[in-house]
Amino acid sequence: MLAFYNLLQDHPELLALGCLFLGIGVTRWSADRAPVTRLVLRLPVYLIFTWFLFQAHQVPYLAEMQPTDELGRIFSNGLRAIWWVWGAAISANAVRNLSYRGSLHKGQKFFIDLCVAGIYSFAFVGVITFAFHFPMQGILVTSGAVAVVLGLALQSSLSDVFYGMVLNLGKPYRDGDWITLDNNVEGRVVEMNWRATHMLTRGQDVVIVPNSMVAKSKIINSSFPSNVHGTTIQIFLAPTTFPMTARRILGEVIHGCHLALLFPTPLIVVKAMSQEAIEVDVTFFTSDFNLSFDAQNQIFEKIFRGLGASGIGFGARTTAFQAAPMTEITPGNGEVERLVAFTPVFSRLPASERAAIAALLVREKYEAKETVVACGVESEAMYVVGSGVLSLTRPVSGGYIEIGRMSTADHFGASGLLSAGPTLAKVTALTNAVVYRLEKKDLMKLVTDRPGFAAGLNQELAARKLMTDSALETGGDAQNSEDHLMAWLSSIFQRPVDNG
Repeated sequence: MLAFYNLLQDHPELLALGCLFLGIGVTRWSADRAPVTRLVLRLPVYLIFTWFLFQAHQVPYLAEMQPTDELGRIFSNGLRAIWWVWGAAISANAVRNLSYRGSLHKGQKFFIDLCVAGIYSFAFVGVITFAFHFPMQGILVTSGAVAVVLGLALQSSLSDVFYGMVLNLGKPYRDGDWITLDNNVEGRVVEMNWRATHMLTRGQDVVIVPNSMVAKSKIINSSFPSNVHGTTIQIFLAPTTFPMTARRILGEVIHGCHLALLFPTPLIVVKAMSQEAIEVDVTFFTSDFNLSFDAQNQIFEKIFRGLGASGIGFGARTTAFQAAPMTEITPGNGEVERLVAFTPVFSRLPASERAAIAALLVREKYEAKETVVACGVESEAMYVVGSGVLSLTRPVSGGYIEIGRMSTADHFGASGLLSAGPTLAKVTALTNAVVYRLEKKDLMKLVTDRPGFAAGLNQELAARKLMTDSALETGGDAQNSEDHLMAWLSSIFQRPVDNG
């Protein structure tokens, strides 16, 4: 104990050097430990190292009297420099680890990097001033000249850094937001660092845009203040179309897409009328930007079928529309045949077979909120939506959740062919609707009497996986039901072989 006291009195800097090696060992040993554990282990060793420096009269932030011998001066200055660098490293690690503690957000990363850079800059000035004893005035003059040279050489990079600070202060977007810039660059923000913003495009490519370019662009944030996104499409209709009729049909089409939100209400605006076409802007909303592409494809499909079933043609932007001779359409099978022609399951059939199907359809009218097909019953018919919007809901935890919507020329209930069990969903009219019903016996008669229809039905069901996509599935595995239906339809064509 006396020897340690004498060593402390005569050469405390040697004990400080021992603490340095102890700190290196503690740092390596705690490399795999939790950040707080590393901080708790390293900080006491650093404080003991500081105390031994004070005992050696080597206060790192004061200009103390230097040893007369060259080796002692080098050793003393080295310990001072180590004190500044070691302290900066512990402070920087504390800032990084404690700032992220209990938070999953990465929005503070830029400012944390600035704080760390400030800590190391402060330590650099301390080392230059108190360890190497360079005059501060000379450092400032030299650094000013160096800053001018570096500023001219790194003008573009410094611009990106400062614009990055502005963007982080203003926060026009965050990580995960979908943004669009002036130059038609769009994507989801995955990272924002000192120099640039990284965006993941729809093609799964990463676009790196300098912060200066982002700050000077008009930024459209599709994820703020909510993820609800509006998409506008243009439709050119024949100039002979009644605008209010077109508006009603397009409204039913939009509401018939389950990806489109009912609120905010879709907007349908007639923008212009001319001899070429009636221009209509249709705006619909989705709960997320990524859903807008699938919703747009579905809506275009429904617009084609809905307008076609209603006898409304498309116009042209430049070419004058050539009106066909006006013929009166009676409320008979003409309208129904057109509806059948634009129903996917019947669209590939010859006109004669479609006319036969139209003659068998039974028209049913439903008021809003009225049940078309209840849940848990055996469906004995196939249905085709003539007009209006229907909602498909499935019971979940004592209530119902919407799983789809249907509009003009959509069809459902083909699972009734199998009679394999009760339906698993309920169909309700969201608006006043007209539905055409095809009884099971009539459909089976068509299958047996018209092989062309049966083949088309078989092909359509196989292509669209009707039994899997339909919400009116019966109990059991959907894929097995589909295979059962395919086998049943195929058996229609099998004829017993006459061996006599």
